[in-house]
Amino acid sequence: MKLLEGKAIVITGAGAGLGAAYARHAARRGARLVLNDVASDAADRIAAEIRAQGGDARASAGDVSSWAYAAELIQACVGAFGRIDGLINNAGILRHGRVTEMTEADLRAMLDVNLVGAAACGTHAVKAMLAQGAPASVVNVASGSQAGDIALGGYGATKAAVASLTFSWALELRDTNVRVNALSPLAHTAMAESNMRHLAEQSASREVVYTTLPDAEVSAPAAAFLLSDRSIGVTGQVLRIAGNELSFITHPMIAEPVLTGDWTDEAIEAAFRQTLAARQQRLGLAYEGAKPSAAGYQKPRGDV
Repeated sequence: MKLLEGKAIVITGAGAGLGAAYARHAARRGARLVLNDVASDAADRIAAEIRAQGGDARASAGDVSSWAYAAELIQACVGAFGRIDGLINNAGILRHGRVTEMTEADLRAMLDVNLVGAAACGTHAVKAMLAQGAPASVVNVASGSQAGDIALGGYGATKAAVASLTFSWALELRDTNVRVNALSPLAHTAMAESNMRHLAEQSASREVVYTTLPDAEVSAPAAAFLLSDRSIGVTGQVLRIAGNELSFITHPMIAEPVLTGDWTDEAIEAAFRQTLAARQQRLGLAYEGAKPSAAGYQKPRGDV
């Protein structure tokens, strides 16, 4: 039996890039698909391509940031296939801007699509999944930019929020049939291409850098695994796919306390002078512990 045989899955932002790669791979693994994109021609094209190769895919054009449309999208899957077994919250947009350049319109647009869209689709999907009582999976799409990067503050904030949704939903659903994880993929897409003009400064500002960006298809098997029943027992994790590296992204944690009970101005200052100043967290995307010596991964080509 194929990895996703018979699974009914919704993929948002499936008209190009990572979403299209996830869709093609899932279809080859036996999934039945509802493919969303804000551009109807893009969704139609990928769905038609999959059907031409013997797969089962339907297109649904719409804006996932609309709570009403998100409900319609999930219902389209239930109506077509009688159920929903998986959701990939992939739809996203990127607007560059430093703190002094970001516009309200750009920030609100990213919040609407990247965060509200994921929340809307996830909310409706989980309700349907819980009602079914069978194993089901939500896969959100986060980003290494959640650690911070130059001109990616607004975008990274939305992706950090998606990661936080993942952690919260997994906690809420850990005793149910629904598991929730996230992918943090590295891939050459139109979104990554738009980041090229910022690479020089970004490369000088973080520890993790790459010489090349892999094709979007490289991330597709990880998405398929998280959608499949083989990932039962895995929940609340952010899975990083970067070239030839597969890892978890660590969750935010409280570092070892250095002061308890003595909350004077002098005690706080002494704690910083004696300990905390030397323990400041690294800025930007970094490796936990020592950096792996992965050959060829030295200069960035963009990581969004």
